[in-house]
Amino acid sequence: MSPIFMSLLLIVGVGIFAHTMYRRIRLLLALEPEDRFSHIKKRLKNLLVLAIGQKRLVGRKKERFSGIMHAFIFWGFLILLIRSLMLYGEGFVHGFQFPVLGTENLAGYVYVFLKDIVEAVVLVMVLIAVYRRAVLKPERMHNNWEAYFVLGLIGLLMVSDLLYDGARHNLILLHGNPDQLHFLNASGYGSEFLWAPITKGAAGLISGMGAGATGVLLVLMFWLHIITQLTFLNFLPLGKHFHVITALPNVFFKKLGYPHAKTKLLDLEDESAWEDESLGVNHIHQLTWKQGLDLYTCTECGRCKEVCPTYVTDKPLSLHDVNDQLKAELYGRSEQIVQRAELAKKLDPEGEAEAQEQIKAEMAELNSDKALIGDVISEDTLWACTTCRACEQVCPVTIEQVPRIVAMRQGQTLMQGNYPQELDTALRGLERNGNPWGIGYDKRADWAGGLEVKTMAEDSTVDYLLWVGCAGSFDDRTKKVSTSLVKILQKAGVSFAILGIEEKCSGDFARRVGNEMLYQMMAQENIETLNGYGVQKIITACPHCLNTLKHEYPQLGGHYEVIHHTEFIRQLLADGRITLNASLQGVLTYHDPCYLGRYNEVYDQPREILQTMSQSGLSELKRHGSESFCCGAGGGRMWMEETIGKRINLERSEEILGRQAETVAVACPFCLTMIEDGMKELEKEEAVKTRDIAELVAENLA
Repeated sequence: MSPIFMSLLLIVGVGIFAHTMYRRIRLLLALEPEDRFSHIKKRLKNLLVLAIGQKRLVGRKKERFSGIMHAFIFWGFLILLIRSLMLYGEGFVHGFQFPVLGTENLAGYVYVFLKDIVEAVVLVMVLIAVYRRAVLKPERMHNNWEAYFVLGLIGLLMVSDLLYDGARHNLILLHGNPDQLHFLNASGYGSEFLWAPITKGAAGLISGMGAGATGVLLVLMFWLHIITQLTFLNFLPLGKHFHVITALPNVFFKKLGYPHAKTKLLDLEDESAWEDESLGVNHIHQLTWKQGLDLYTCTECGRCKEVCPTYVTDKPLSLHDVNDQLKAELYGRSEQIVQRAELAKKLDPEGEAEAQEQIKAEMAELNSDKALIGDVISEDTLWACTTCRACEQVCPVTIEQVPRIVAMRQGQTLMQGNYPQELDTALRGLERNGNPWGIGYDKRADWAGGLEVKTMAEDSTVDYLLWVGCAGSFDDRTKKVSTSLVKILQKAGVSFAILGIEEKCSGDFARRVGNEMLYQMMAQENIETLNGYGVQKIITACPHCLNTLKHEYPQLGGHYEVIHHTEFIRQLLADGRITLNASLQGVLTYHDPCYLGRYNEVYDQPREILQTMSQSGLSELKRHGSESFCCGAGGGRMWMEETIGKRINLERSEEILGRQAETVAVACPFCLTMIEDGMKELEKEEAVKTRDIAELVAENLA
């Protein structure tokens, strides 16, 4: 078309884009390091399934239609990328084609057909997207000018290319091809236009134009397409549609082997960490580069809000807003963050003390004048989170929200001493008696009186340690669960023992509220005890203990095979060591605990157990499985009152009542307490019985 004009457009368009991306990448590299480069094959698989395959959009039944709509637009872009590159080539070389897509290759004709159909499909999807935003207006979505602008650009790309091909069709077939335009034409495959039904339709719309006007239209559509594409490219990094560029790498770098980045093990003996406030996240520059990439990638789709128990019950936690606020602070301090990172490279433990102190002082001056918690993120927002991971489970671009929140809580608790004071009683109980109830540690094994349960001190040669947990040891309601579990294990002839007074809280609660010092103290004492007895296999009825013992204790040298009691009971049934009567009557439903399901992928085993006992089967709640609704007790919320909005456990209890359930089974002591309390508040505790699976199994043993 015009090599000079194409060169100018590319120099300006690509140059501006490269400059913007340079600044964005430079900012990421200035953030804290994080290793996300291992297991390349697994990462490529995630990229193929989650990003290219759009699994979380297409696979979510509730929003399958909108997911398919988005997926077709995305897939259309990938297919049209080849066409775009050929158009850039056309700007320099008349009739430019990739060799594999040339006249003599079937692939060229297949691509013409595929591209033609895809352009029509994408155009239809764009119109549907506009209709959804303008007319249907789903509550979770953020309607703003940017979304319509981007949809307009996408539509313009489709229309301009179709009209360009339509004009090319007419010039070649109707007007004798005066400009000697290139097109595919082989005796075996025919003209490319036989493979392009949508293009033929577009050509028909402009068939009344003369050769001169058609030639002008062809040139205009060509350059309009190129300019629109370069405009789109440069607009992407400026707003939420940056995810078009960053989604693929963000999915590639997602955490493997565990749902998100594990809470960082802080070096509490590092004096410099206390001095420069680097314990936890206290300043925006302390985010890791992956957390920064998460902020870049937020699509503002609102799916996180829709499933968040705090947002649904009118708490001040909107993860979309949190991401926006942190991103604004990150961009606003970008130059200072980069400068700080450059100064950090000059720090040398062997260097002159005075010079090193000067560098540290200069780095401190580059810290934001805004308090991360207070000015950027409100305190109520930070402490509302239940760490349930519902947001992460539905995020189409695999953003990890919870690690950031816990890290900011660490900063508040350790560095600022600023945490909800109502936590003091429970934290003091941990310090003094090894449990948040504050009950004397010497009473931890009282629940087992008369059950003939051995302690590890009496016999450490057993096969399993039964980790009872604080609730199972001190909460009167949950003691019944512990008793039921013992009955099951004894019935099956399992060789087990408990720690008794030697067991302390796993530390889950302390870690979720940011008190890393207390967590490490509890964990180290427990690990010393466990390793001293040579413990290898642990059974527990508490998903929070399960998660901490299994996934976090290895950070401190505690490596154990940890299994939840529902998994173990299911295995006992499979091995024939216990059998159950199918005597459970009435409508039965099951509430998935967050730390059992979304954190540890235990979904089927509890259901299989319940199906074995129930005469009428299991009636699933509307929100179940990976999208189960939190009970409200995770993330330390068990020890905090809900003073804002509706109580989360009431929201869940009402859902259970709506299912007309007569029995709701749970598999977590926190869920047991919260749902039972919800039923009491709704005055339905007699109509709906809340039971742990272990209790139901113990009652139905054959």
